[in-house]
Parts: sequence; structure tokens; C-alpha cells
Amino acid sequence: MKMKKIVALFLSAAMVASMAVGCGSKDDGKKDASSDGKTVLKFAAFEGGNGTEIWEKIADAFEKSHENVEVELEMSSELDKDLTKDFQNGDIPDVVYYNLGQPSGFTETMLKENAIADLSDVFDEELTSKLVGGITENSAAQPYGDGKVYLAPITYTPTGFWYNKDLFGEGKYTLPTTWEEFFALGDQVKAEGKSVFTYPTTGYFDTTMYQMLAQAGGMDFYNKAVQYDKNTWTSAEGKEVVDTIAKLASPEYLWSDTVANANADGGFKLNQQAVIDGQALFMPNGNWVIGEMADSTPEGFNWAMMAQPKFSADQENYVYTYTEQMWVPAEAPNLDLAKEFIEFMYSDEVVDLMLANETTDKETGEKTATPIVPPVLGASDKLPEGPVKDSYTLVSQDGYNAVSGVWATTEAINGFDMSKTVYGAIDALNTGDLTADAYQKQLVDAWATCLEHLK
Repeated sequence: MKMKKIVALFLSAAMVASMAVGCGSKDDGKKDASSDGKTVLKFAAFEGGNGTEIWEKIADAFEKSHENVEVELEMSSELDKDLTKDFQNGDIPDVVYYNLGQPSGFTETMLKENAIADLSDVFDEELTSKLVGGITENSAAQPYGDGKVYLAPITYTPTGFWYNKDLFGEGKYTLPTTWEEFFALGDQVKAEGKSVFTYPTTGYFDTTMYQMLAQAGGMDFYNKAVQYDKNTWTSAEGKEVVDTIAKLASPEYLWSDTVANANADGGFKLNQQAVIDGQALFMPNGNWVIGEMADSTPEGFNWAMMAQPKFSADQENYVYTYTEQMWVPAEAPNLDLAKEFIEFMYSDEVVDLMLANETTDKETGEKTATPIVPPVLGASDKLPEGPVKDSYTLVSQDGYNAVSGVWATTEAINGFDMSKTVYGAIDALNTGDLTADAYQKQLVDAWATCLEHLK
């Protein structure tokens, strides 16, 4: 595949025209070498909240384990723009750390052009047995749904329903494991003047819906759903998801101030506070809520996270996890070495480096512990005791599977807002302005639109 085809998707028409002569494979496809004869592995990494030192340390560690290799590290907060220039000049990196879901859609475009290498041989049985269950069996790792891994999940953050741990246990409420038990608990606490559920904003239903789709129909159903399969919402599984969301958002189970707060400036924190104050029992969230609410959380309060309920007791649990991805361009000069680097990311040495990560405040120079958790079994065991560690331990247990991925990227659709259509409508389920049947039809129509404009 010619790289200029990919570059054209990111550049203006004028830039594409000027590029046509200069684009192509550099040095006749020869592998880059340093002045001392070492093979140069080019690693392009997005510079984000994890800081820069972690990538420098990983690069150094890889060099020490491969004495004839030099890692050339490129870090940028505008990596998509820099990579576009690199590809334009035929300067193709060997390894890229740049996630799905970025505004530029760079990784998605590379996938659409079949410009990312198949990494399935890296994720053999030996390696996958070391990883959190299901972490490579989803659309984020297998974007084509062909059973092959193209994007390596290098970090993960579990999400679920967060609650006050001290309200549950012997002589207290019983944690629900199924939706039937969840709504039964809702009926119980309603009689006590409480609600079983709230949400910060409707946007938090993204993780809730992803998990429900996997829970209702399994990973095959889920992977088809995120690719806008036309039968998603007319199927029995899809209808079950719609009906459960409608019931969850109904006045019978949703805290009364949820919708008003969710649509007010900063009101999401008021809904989160409702869980702290005991007005609502559960909310969808991630471990960042602990930091967000630290100033208003009373001393001695104990956060906890549970997996979202199952539709039947005999099902395994699914937990939606955000992942960050690393990948290899199909035309990487050092393809085999790049795959070794990907495998190295799951080594004990890198796991320890990531867990010990610190970021430095550029103004004060103060260092803060910011552990990065790779999806390696046992890695989260090394975290400090507390709710963050517990949330990771949950998804590592037997019978629990990680779900990841996002709705497939579409072309720009005039007048269509995916977030408002899918999540924003949930407010209307509470107010009665939208019925479950109307919501289902809205989703069916949305999926038809997205499928038509799928890139």
C-alpha cells in the first residue's frame, strides 16, 4: 500500500499535491541503522497525562535487553500531525502509541486503509494466558472482527457501579448481582426514601451501554453492535438492553434530582455527592471519582466498585475497561523487532516501571505517583490497598471478562449527534418525553445512519 494514500486523508488538497513527488519508501526499504551499526527502532509516543519519563525508561530498558538496538523516541502532544509529516516524508516509525477515539481519528484512518500490522503472532497462548481475560477479544484490539489482533492494549481502567462500601454486608444491604436483584433493592430503598441509582451525566451511559451489550449477547454480539449491525436493537438482546436502561432511568429507580443536576454547570458532582450522602446507592463511574470528590468526601468514607449486574445468574460478568493502544505500521522498517517491543511491554520489567511511574509538575518540579496499570494478571496486586486496587482486582477474577472498544468511526454526518441520540435521550426516558419503544426506534434509525456512513 502506498503511504501517500494515507497522508492524503490528513492533508489539504494543496499539501497532497505538493507531496506526490516526495512520498514513498525511504532508503529503498533498508532498515535504519545508527552510526555505530545498531538497528534503530523508531518509537512514536503520544505525550499525555502519563508524562514522558515512563517512555524514556521503557526505551532504555529495551535497549539494555537488546544490545544491538537503539530506540529513537519521538514524543509529541500533537502526534497525529507529526506522524502525518513523517509519513509524508516516508519516515515511517516502527511502533506507535496513539489511541483510538482521538479527535483526529488518526488510528482509525490507518485501520481503514489496512495500514496497521497484524500482531496476532505476538499474542500467542503463552502471552494471552498472562493477560486479563477478554482484554484482546474485543473491537479495540480486533477492529476488523476477524479474530486477529492489530492494536495492543497496554493499559486499562475498569469501570462499573460505584457505591458506599459501608452500606453493604452482614446485617446491611446485599450487593445485587443480577438486574432482578438490583431492581428489587431499588424497591426496598425507595420505601426508605432513597433511590438505587443516579448518573453524573448521560454521557456516563457509554460504559454502561457497552457493558450491557456484551452482557446480554456476548462478545460476538457486542463486536457486531459497535460496527452498527442492523439487527442490534431489533434483536432480543438489544431490546433487553433498551428496556433495562429505560427502567433504570425511570422515576421509580433514578434519584429525583439526577436529570436537573446532570444538565446544570458542574451538576455532575451533585449527583456523585448523592452517593456519598446516601441519597442514591449506585452510579456508573471510574476510579477517578475518588479524586474528583475528595474535597467533599467525609473522613472514613469507603468507596467500592462492583461489576454491573448480569441479566441472569448463570452468566459470566463483563466489566467495561478503557484501554490505551500501541500498534505497528504495516510498512514498519523493522517489523519483527517492533513486535518484540510490543511483547516487551508485558514483561515483568515494564510492568514494574509502569506501576512505579511518576509525573513531574513543570512549574514546581514536584513529583507525584501516577501508576499506570498494564492488563497483566497480578499487576494490580502491587497497587496500594484501597478501592482503586480493588476495582482492578475485580476484573482479574475468574468469571470476569474485560470489555473494551468504542462505536466504529463514521464519516461526518450532517445534523447527526451520536452522543445526544444515544445517551442524551436517556434524560427524556426519565421525564416521560420518550418511551422505551420510541428510544428503541431512535437507536435502530441511528444505527442505519451510522452503517450507511461507516468509513
